[in-house]
Amino acid sequence: MSSDIDRLREYIRTEMDYPDHIEADVDLLKGDILDSFSIVQLAVWIEETFNLELEAEDLVRDNLYSLDSMLNMINNKRASAN
Repeated sequence: MSSDIDRLREYIRTEMDYPDHIEADVDLLKGDILDSFSIVQLAVWIEETFNLELEAEDLVRDNLYSLDSMLNMINNKRASAN
């Protein structure tokens, strides 16, 4: 069973056709791994995969610039849902 961060990593590698390993703290936007269009795709995937509802205020750079920041957002959304 893969961890949530592995699922995020694999989605980006597969859907964004990024061939290299992605470190959890790498800035995906500065590294041109993600762009504005792929962020939207990723947000939809996160909602579907992790059964979350993301709000507009969730879709900010601080939440989506790295695998770590995405995982923190996911965990915070899970915690607030309970």
